[in-house]
Amino acid sequence: MEITKATHTVLLVDDEPNLLHSLSRTLRGQPYQIYTARSAEEAKDILIKHRVHLIVTDENMRGMRGSDLLAWVAEQMPEVVRIVLTGQPSVPTMTRAINEGRVFRFFTKPCNDVELAMAIRDGLELQAAEQG
Repeated sequence: MEITKATHTVLLVDDEPNLLHSLSRTLRGQPYQIYTARSAEEAKDILIKHRVHLIVTDENMRGMRGSDLLAWVAEQMPEVVRIVLTGQPSVPTMTRAINEGRVFRFFTKPCNDVELAMAIRDGLELQAAEQG
């Protein structure tokens, strides 16, 4: 299924402004509406106010961990595709993200921009196919 402009939204969440800007830059030129948030609480506000198809979040943020945010998303909005990034990969981190956040993909930082963009595209295509 081809993804067209203005039909899919991606939410990027990271508490480090430079990394958030880098993530946004990675998706520049892609046919997505991009929202950014610097905290889990800000991300929740966006998710409540706007229809989001896919979320990419950092695991290690001040306040709420990314896996906790994704667990909330999985419960409240299970149709939203979930991707997590972490600079400090560990078995407990991966287990929590997979089991509680039910993530589509798990990346370690720094991640390959092309691989991340492909995972986002794949996640959106899978979601579109599932929602038929």
